[in-house]
Amino acid sequence: MREREQSMFVVTGAGGRTGRAAAERLLAQGHPVRAVGRSARRLAGLAERGAEVWEADQTDTAALTDAFRGADGVYAVIQPNYIPDHPDFGAFQDQVAAALTRAVAASGVTRVVGLSSWGAQHAEGTGPVAGLHRFERRLSAVPGVDTLWLRAGYFMENLLDHIDAVRTLRRISAPFDPGLPLPFVATRDIGARAADELADGTWRGTEILELQGERDVSMREATDVIAKAVGADGLAYEQISLAAFHAELRGNGVSAGVADMMAEVGNALNLRHTRMQQPRSSRTSTPTSIERFAEEEFAARYHATAQR
Repeated sequence: MREREQSMFVVTGAGGRTGRAAAERLLAQGHPVRAVGRSARRLAGLAERGAEVWEADQTDTAALTDAFRGADGVYAVIQPNYIPDHPDFGAFQDQVAAALTRAVAASGVTRVVGLSSWGAQHAEGTGPVAGLHRFERRLSAVPGVDTLWLRAGYFMENLLDHIDAVRTLRRISAPFDPGLPLPFVATRDIGARAADELADGTWRGTEILELQGERDVSMREATDVIAKAVGADGLAYEQISLAAFHAELRGNGVSAGVADMMAEVGNALNLRHTRMQQPRSSRTSTPTSIERFAEEEFAARYHATAQR
């Protein structure tokens, strides 16, 4: 316990959902935490909890190297903020991956937990997940570093994008087959697992751990759960074509490149090209159910926006 209490960990992307959850978990366990993010303002809550805040751009190798020095481990994240008008998001992913990798190598860090995604076993055909495939290969090649990749399933938080449509249109629309089982996982569970794995550090070399959520849930089932949580009678799930999905994204100001990527995600899921490989177990499962998420997160935001 003495060694664990004295271990200091760096959390990148600490202003994001999984990064914040990881930092909070480590702080609650008594570990010193260096929280790295683009905005110190967004990290103020972690500073109040005792974290050391480092403001650094995620493509700045020198700043990241300084942040990583002296750490017992790093949570490495390419924040999945799809900038709507980004001309080449894949190239941006590669920039961040290169900076993180160089910083790990130069700082002497020997333990890394990296955030990846289900489907990252494939080099192509998976939209932005292909960038995480490249990230895995790049960072895993650094000698002397034990790296654990968390290949997380489909974020429950993606459902929050449908709040307005649930209220105004009484439907949730997406390009996924209605009965397709999806490994819905809450980002807070991903962050908590990242923290626990960093603190334990029981793996050696490069390992993969899929995070599959509490259970597989289809979009039709998720829609029914949300309908019950918010009291939306008649709420229905509508599968739209990939072409319609792409056109909707473009109409909302998303760049052609990012829209292409996101349509590719839908195709990869429907064709089962993107799928989990590890058997479901207590280690690959996470605790938050879709019912709990719908009640605590979706319904809370749904009613809050209605009041405004």
